[in-house]
Amino acid sequence: MRSTLAEYIRLFPEPIAIVNSSGEILAINDGASLFWQQDAQELMGKSLAALLQQLQEQVQAWLKLCQGNAQMLAAPFPIPKPETDQWVIEGIGVNLDDEPAILTRIVPSVCHNQQLLAAQLQQLHTELARQIALVTELQRRQQALEQEKQHLQILAELDPLTGLGNRRFFDTALNQLWQQAQDQGHALTLALIDIDDFKAYNDCYGHLAGDRALQQVAQNLKAHLRSNDIVARYGGEEFALVLSDVSADTALQIVERILHHVRELKIPQAETAHHPYITVSGGLCFIAAQESQSTLTEIFAIADAALYQAKQQGRDRCVLLECLQNMSFNP
Repeated sequence: MRSTLAEYIRLFPEPIAIVNSSGEILAINDGASLFWQQDAQELMGKSLAALLQQLQEQVQAWLKLCQGNAQMLAAPFPIPKPETDQWVIEGIGVNLDDEPAILTRIVPSVCHNQQLLAAQLQQLHTELARQIALVTELQRRQQALEQEKQHLQILAELDPLTGLGNRRFFDTALNQLWQQAQDQGHALTLALIDIDDFKAYNDCYGHLAGDRALQQVAQNLKAHLRSNDIVARYGGEEFALVLSDVSADTALQIVERILHHVRELKIPQAETAHHPYITVSGGLCFIAAQESQSTLTEIFAIADAALYQAKQQGRDRCVLLECLQNMSFNP
């Protein structure tokens, strides 16, 4: 508000200043600088009483009168400069950032009549209201754009079918958690979860049923993870998890619990599948604390190799491989 009003008074040629209730100058325009023949920076903070060469008590009483009045007031004292002309000072109380202030204006006394003052005051009020409304509208639009940006960001990182994060979301989250694990020196586990024999299920029951099965598995994953774990649909019937700051045994227990709950959904599978109900297999790569030599590409390769082992061993199970021990593993 203060900066808006300060910019506004610069548009007027006549001397205008904004002062606080003590009469100290808060803002000033070029007209006032010319009137008092001083630089604007030099005038900032100066006493209006000193500039008017009047007693502080007189000026203070006039400022108090201005504060409670809704129209410009003529000064009850002369302004000594320039000496050859008669000038008057007018003032009106304004609310400046919830603090009382007075907007003052110096005009030739010949211009000081009630009709002219009323017209000028109305113009000042109208323009000030317009400027405030413009700033308010710009702030509203900026807030709306920011909200829309955040909404689009969420949509860009959301899998519409399952409601989980998508691959873009997961890659960003994994990079952040990986960096935190390296900086803070704690363990990290990447797990890949894949629905077993999903093609057989789709061929038997159709893609709509397949979509419903994906949704059920996704809800199960989300329901049985900790709040600080990351889960996303990584593609097709594959999901990806990141478990932060847990031991290898705990990570394995978390994924085994997920497998159990998916099994308990008892979603009938196709006759050609390995199990009578939908199951999932998991491949885990455990990265011990303080291990920073591996890359995310290598970690994914290890998790994928572990998933391949789980599939080869009969599905509906999970296999954990530790990063350093299995860097050269090839299925």
